[in-house]
Amino acid sequence: MSLRITDLRLRRFRATQRSTWMFLEIETEDGLVGTGECSDSGWPEQVPETVARLASRVLGTDAVAGGQDLCDQLRRECALHGDPRTRFLRRTVIGGLDMALADIAAQARGVPLWRWLGGEQRESVPVYANINRSGGRRRPRDFAIKAAAAVADGHGKIKVAPFDGPPLPGWSIVDTGLAIAQAVREAIGEAAELMIDVHHKLSREELAAAVPRLDDLGVAWLEDAVDVTDPEAMRWLAALAKAPIAGGETIHSAEQLAAALSTGHLRVLLLDPKYTSGLTPLARLAQQATGVDVTYHNPCGPISTAVCAHLATIHPDFTLVELMYGEDVDRAAVVTPPETVMGASLPLSMAPGLGAGLTPGLDFLTESA
Repeated sequence: MSLRITDLRLRRFRATQRSTWMFLEIETEDGLVGTGECSDSGWPEQVPETVARLASRVLGTDAVAGGQDLCDQLRRECALHGDPRTRFLRRTVIGGLDMALADIAAQARGVPLWRWLGGEQRESVPVYANINRSGGRRRPRDFAIKAAAAVADGHGKIKVAPFDGPPLPGWSIVDTGLAIAQAVREAIGEAAELMIDVHHKLSREELAAAVPRLDDLGVAWLEDAVDVTDPEAMRWLAALAKAPIAGGETIHSAEQLAAALSTGHLRVLLLDPKYTSGLTPLARLAQQATGVDVTYHNPCGPISTAVCAHLATIHPDFTLVELMYGEDVDRAAVVTPPETVMGASLPLSMAPGLGAGLTPGLDFLTESA
């Protein structure tokens, strides 16, 4: 079997006005196709050029014998770049490339990706519903409707980022966000869990006003209220909030992880295989994370979701995979076989490799590098 890479394709899919999913496909000489995702890079207009630059490094490489060495070299080069925005973009694209290479490697071995990763078999993986991109005009009623629908579909854990804005006319961003959070809590009832993502949108003064009122709603976790790698900020927030503190989605180094864990106040670690620049770096970080719940950050399309499901098998303290819920797009149709969420769980594929690929004939914008 020849696993020499003959094509590297960027395939873009406009899911909603807010979301364009970006996928990478690698094809080998013998026709194996590996798939990854590099959505939410922070600089989407630069993704095609970044992928094109990778072509000369990727094409002709043996996907299994040379793939991981190539990714390691690309990560080292990325770390040396002076511009943070460019580093983030490149890490995300390298993360998608690494996913696709891992998919091929597991297919070539004839085993599911979770087994190739050394994970433990499980029938399904628990997910939580992020309704943040399904709020229509981002009014409290819009979010309440989606939250109620998620609960009706079997989800017992609902996340929203209520402070993303814009504020309601004549209202502050704090009061708008609190109204959204209150509406969601009323819609899902007391039995369901409510997670709040602040997205670093509030100042300390605003947090001081908002957090006690969020605590009154019984928040299951408070995400990205402050920089979790800043010990002083974490101590300040821990003194203010009753809710468990969550964060870490952009962590990609052992040093960052150590800083995030140093105060003991981080309760929920969110890791993202795109932003760690691949599966192997994420696995290393997950193994170093002790004393916290490990979850996977995944406000993305179905390929990243499938990858996170496989990764959920590698860590004993793993709890949840994030699932974007309620976007006006048929997610299941984007991949073959279709993505199937049963209640609040995602079945884990037993097919070789990732167990999912992009659906032929769908309306992707495809560019071969």
